[in-house]
Amino acid sequence: MGNQETCIYCGPGKPLSKEHVVPYAIGGHYTNPGIICQDCNSYFGAHVDPYITDWHLSLVARSWFDLEGQSGSVPSYEVVAEDGTVLTVGRGGILRPKWRNVESKQDGKCFYFKAGAPTVEAAQEAIAHVVAKQTRLAGHPPTIAESRVEAPVRREWKPFESIAEYDYSKQGRAIAKMALHYLATQLDRRYLRGGDFAPVTRFVRYGVHPNHPRLCQPAIPQELDESARQCIQHSLTLRCSHALHSAVCDVTLFGALRYSVVLSYSYEGPDLFRRLVEYPLEKRWKEGPAPELTPMPARLILNVDEDERRGRYARLEKAVHALVDWLNLYGFCYYIRETLPEVIEHVSSQTPFADHGVDEWMAAVADEFSDRSSPAALLHFLGEPSRTAAEILHTALSKDGYHSMLQTEIEQVFTRLILVRLLVDALSYVRVQRGAP
Repeated sequence: MGNQETCIYCGPGKPLSKEHVVPYAIGGHYTNPGIICQDCNSYFGAHVDPYITDWHLSLVARSWFDLEGQSGSVPSYEVVAEDGTVLTVGRGGILRPKWRNVESKQDGKCFYFKAGAPTVEAAQEAIAHVVAKQTRLAGHPPTIAESRVEAPVRREWKPFESIAEYDYSKQGRAIAKMALHYLATQLDRRYLRGGDFAPVTRFVRYGVHPNHPRLCQPAIPQELDESARQCIQHSLTLRCSHALHSAVCDVTLFGALRYSVVLSYSYEGPDLFRRLVEYPLEKRWKEGPAPELTPMPARLILNVDEDERRGRYARLEKAVHALVDWLNLYGFCYYIRETLPEVIEHVSSQTPFADHGVDEWMAAVADEFSDRSSPAALLHFLGEPSRTAAEILHTALSKDGYHSMLQTEIEQVFTRLILVRLLVDALSYVRVQRGAP
């Protein structure tokens, strides 16, 4: 029914374009070729979808879960390190110093160079290019007074904070677009072209919403799913009731962030209860009827007092924090899997089992791993991260014939050593703050 040769915004006469109902960049794979024309699709891709795909929370999730955009790349984002250095976070959560151009200063016949780059080699190469250019211009190599490449010791992983904000005219518009486009795949076009959906259609296409209530709001009170800790997924659930004159779509992003979209508060179409679930990590989707759902009156979403509105935003903020904690947990486990084998290999070459024993070897591994992680990151080490580390350590010890230490014992010992290191870092910081030697 949704696949009719007419754009829901422009009408007939323009070639239609295959469109992802949930943006591809955040893991949406369900497509439909009969919703919108190419011009509208291009407009949404450039001006509306980025409110979700380039949202800070989405950028972090895309980095950790390797969710590529249409270009095949995963965008980076910026964080500020403990020392104030601006770092870019790339694919897989890899941190690099933000690229800065070579700064050069001439004092008489001497030049001073300073470069910031993702690697020391890149900084040296950038300076070499500037030196070569000056050589060509002057006809001889410049006299270099100082060419310093700073490579400060920095922590390799830093938890991010929940700085994402929900803006009705931005994120709300992008979320309402998903809801409307999913409805367009399920509802006969003769109903969709009626006046029932004019307000939400104007809002989605043009960003205009005069003289009617806000159509996309944080969800009404309900139990939060535990899916954020089980599976990263998106879902769109249609609840259209002829008797209630109400068409509502529940939208859940990343298994945690929940919104209610009023598609119509004067609905005259048939009853419709459908659900689309996207599984970004598995690159698949599931769609079908949802007969167990109950209708939701649009007035529950629209006609609320200020206390209820504040309550909804408080619940959304709580959900954001829960998602942030989950992403940090996932990210730190990922970091452990990437980093700990390197640490073990390096420590084993410097502190062999045969010469030092398991206890000293474990302490050396914990010490070096601590040097590569921020204290804030190490606070995530209880629970799943320590079990991840224990599996890696157990494998390393088993290769060298140390079968006596059970995995739970390894977890306890290694976690205790990490916590000791946290205390040492904290005490050192306090001593410096107090001016102690």
